[in-house]
Amino acid sequence: MNSALFDRQATGGVVARNGFEYQDAFLLEHIPRFLAQGAFSLAISELLGDVEIRYFRPGGGTYCVLYEAKRHQLTKSELWAEVAHFRTLHEKSPTEYVQFVLLCGDFVREYQPFFGKLNRYRGPAVALNADSGIRATAEADILDTIVNLGQTPEMARFVLDRVSFVQYRDDNVDAGFGTRLEEHLPSLNMSRRETKAFRAKCKELVDTSVNGIVTRRDLEAALVDYAPSVTDEWRVTPSDLHLAPVGFELGPLALDVSMFNGPERGRLGQTAWLQLQQHLGEVGDFLHASRRRRGVRLSAKHRMSLACLLGYCFSATRNFTLTLDHNDHLYDTSVHDKAPGSFFTVSEDAPLTQGVEGVASISFPNGSNADVVANASAFGLSNSPKLSLVSSGVVTDIASLNTAVSEAKIALTEFRGRHQLQRMHLFIKAPAIFAVGLGHRLNAVGCIQLYDWDQGRYIPTVQIDRVSMPESTGPHVEA
Repeated sequence: MNSALFDRQATGGVVARNGFEYQDAFLLEHIPRFLAQGAFSLAISELLGDVEIRYFRPGGGTYCVLYEAKRHQLTKSELWAEVAHFRTLHEKSPTEYVQFVLLCGDFVREYQPFFGKLNRYRGPAVALNADSGIRATAEADILDTIVNLGQTPEMARFVLDRVSFVQYRDDNVDAGFGTRLEEHLPSLNMSRRETKAFRAKCKELVDTSVNGIVTRRDLEAALVDYAPSVTDEWRVTPSDLHLAPVGFELGPLALDVSMFNGPERGRLGQTAWLQLQQHLGEVGDFLHASRRRRGVRLSAKHRMSLACLLGYCFSATRNFTLTLDHNDHLYDTSVHDKAPGSFFTVSEDAPLTQGVEGVASISFPNGSNADVVANASAFGLSNSPKLSLVSSGVVTDIASLNTAVSEAKIALTEFRGRHQLQRMHLFIKAPAIFAVGLGHRLNAVGCIQLYDWDQGRYIPTVQIDRVSMPESTGPHVEA
């Protein structure tokens, strides 16, 4: 059996490394862009391609974008030979080698209109609906264009789905590095001396990329070591997590959670929720492994169960802090200020019989939990102890959020301990920002079954339990 790892094309670059400065220049100049991509994991040279950029992949391993770099202008036959090689690599490892870039100093003029169509389709056209007739027509046009260039329909589809063509000149890498810093990391105001020192360290790392990998952690450490004036700002810069369908670009750290917000979420079942919890845990593990920064920025506009699960998977006890986008406001959980006074009115209905299941309901600003009590019987919980937290208050800032979350957590913990509950059924009727914040602090409360309101009734969604989530071994963050 012949492995692609030992093909002549894969090993030739290692032997003749001194002749391949073009790809090094591209990699060095674009390090700021890769650092700005939350899913970026590592870079390596001369493995199966000139350069490989690898990104987080849910379920383990990495997705690879493979670059072939040619400083000269390729002939048409040379271009399609490279694309054919890309296709061969993809077929040998289709869930690993998923995208390819042909990097050239120039391309034949005849192909420029085709490249323009491809870039527009992957750029502005992403705003079109998935079922857009305009989008479908554009796709058909591109496929026909590739076929008219002498390729098969199968090759046309491969190119449309997986190949990019990039023109690059390496005649001013130093200035290009600084430009990329300003473009992709605009908040980092490095001095010229720091930019030069950081670039020199990055060049040193690129020079070693043929003998080993250059990790994101290496690059972030270099930034902190060689640009001390921006160290504090960088360390508190959160990693963006996009909770939406993944597009053509692999750079954003993204996980599609749309079906857990949608109208069909009541039919998903426990398996789907457990798989989501596993994927969120994998994202957290990736963040811990790839950088020292512990902040995560995400949207807090979700259904109750998903919102609570998000906070739970990126909890304070796992050494995460959250920056939450909610109604055009940002809430930073690293800020521990609390609003004065009490937020909730707490009441309890304790039956005479002792049980292992309890019901807890939290409602604000419409302070009534009567519907929860009425629905509890449907789940066999009529005789279970019931805790009710209600309020007419609102969450307006991080201080009021912290107060509400702290009071709720204390009440839940005491309720569980008082009745020696093995499981708590939690119904939340509140702004989603509260559900995320509560999940973020939801340690020492035991096993919790969450519910969503769906089509006029409560439905059980996901069960969360601290023992199911790995604890971080990193620096402690106050819970």
